[in-house]
Amino acid sequence: MHKPYHYYIYPLFFCLFALGCGTPKSVLPTENYESSPATEETISVPENTESTKQQTSLSPDIQTTSDGITITNCTESSSFYSTEDPSVCILTATASYPKIDILDKTKISEKINALISNELNTFWDFEQENANYAQETINLAIEGSATAPEPYNANLSYELKRCDNQIISLVFSQGDYMGGAHGNYWSYGLTFDATTGERLYLEGLTNDYPAFHQFLMQELQAQAALPAYGNYLYSDMPIDIEASLLSDASCWYLDRSGISFISNPYVLGSYAAGSFEFNIPYADLNGLREEYAYHGSYIRKLFPGISVQHDINGNGITDEICYSTDENFSNAASSLSINGNQYSDQLRELYLSYPWTGAYYLIDIDPEDSYIEIAISNENIDNPDDTCTHFFRYSASNRLIYQGNTPGIFNEDMQVRYNANGNLILCGRNGE
Repeated sequence: MHKPYHYYIYPLFFCLFALGCGTPKSVLPTENYESSPATEETISVPENTESTKQQTSLSPDIQTTSDGITITNCTESSSFYSTEDPSVCILTATASYPKIDILDKTKISEKINALISNELNTFWDFEQENANYAQETINLAIEGSATAPEPYNANLSYELKRCDNQIISLVFSQGDYMGGAHGNYWSYGLTFDATTGERLYLEGLTNDYPAFHQFLMQELQAQAALPAYGNYLYSDMPIDIEASLLSDASCWYLDRSGISFISNPYVLGSYAAGSFEFNIPYADLNGLREEYAYHGSYIRKLFPGISVQHDINGNGITDEICYSTDENFSNAASSLSINGNQYSDQLRELYLSYPWTGAYYLIDIDPEDSYIEIAISNENIDNPDDTCTHFFRYSASNRLIYQGNTPGIFNEDMQVRYNANGNLILCGRNGE
């Protein structure tokens, strides 16, 4: 599992877990471990903490794609208790992960699931390590106090970014709160060849990696130089694209739009800048092996502030589209321009009070018509159930036409279409 450098301040230690869906498992105790130095001193770690059994359950979300791939969402949770006072819970952790079953490809499915299992095991190893660290800090916190502090917490979740008969690509996101002003979080990608079950690395995406590497380097450097990334990248130190992105086996993934590279907090920007991404569409991926290209309906993911040229109303003339968010993170506002015309007032009418800064999309919802829709998400922090994604069309008469919204932040795994009444609906992975 990929972790930012600042996470290695905790002691290193390993334990084993069984993996599966549907049966509870116990944490196996370890007897010996070594600690690694945080700075010049070694952190003192108490004896092993104890944890409850991890309850593994199957989510009702079991879906099968049109390619015959079944994805079962599995969830595990565990509570770690102090060895000095077994009534004190010091850490709670939850992990969600997919179980992949490819029709008539049992061995390939097992190979993929074994690699996913490795990521899950690493997460639980890391949280056992954190629980040992938590016991020491919580012991200090409760000295002289009548009540124990709230337990620390951790979470591992995933998004399936692309899932078809050639590529299965997912992104794991991990968050850990171990006291202090804020928690730490990061994401990383895991991509498989669906025909072999092998994990793919950048070298395996092409038949000429030196040329492909050079192309990626130039493209990422060009994107990083765009004004859209001005508030995200470190301004007081040089950034190293090659060391930070291209040399990291886990910071990229494939989706329906192209290849995306993830910059986690402290990698190319500060914690306040959060995670942000660079995306290169398939049409521009010179050197990508043909079997890994995506041939479905048009979709393009764009970082806010980046403009793109595409005919979105089917009149045969290229349009220039740019959606951006205000530079003030604490009071975000959004704007949309098409061919130099501003449509920001229409966005304000939709109460986009928390514009999603992660991405906006051009997406061909209905290949039978001539339109390419614009998808813009709004993350309602105060009322998460109201988080949604709005869709627009741009007419031949230069009008922005609202199409409706769907729940949640739009991502590459979501299937959206119009029903018989012309209403916008979310679909399952099989399109229904």
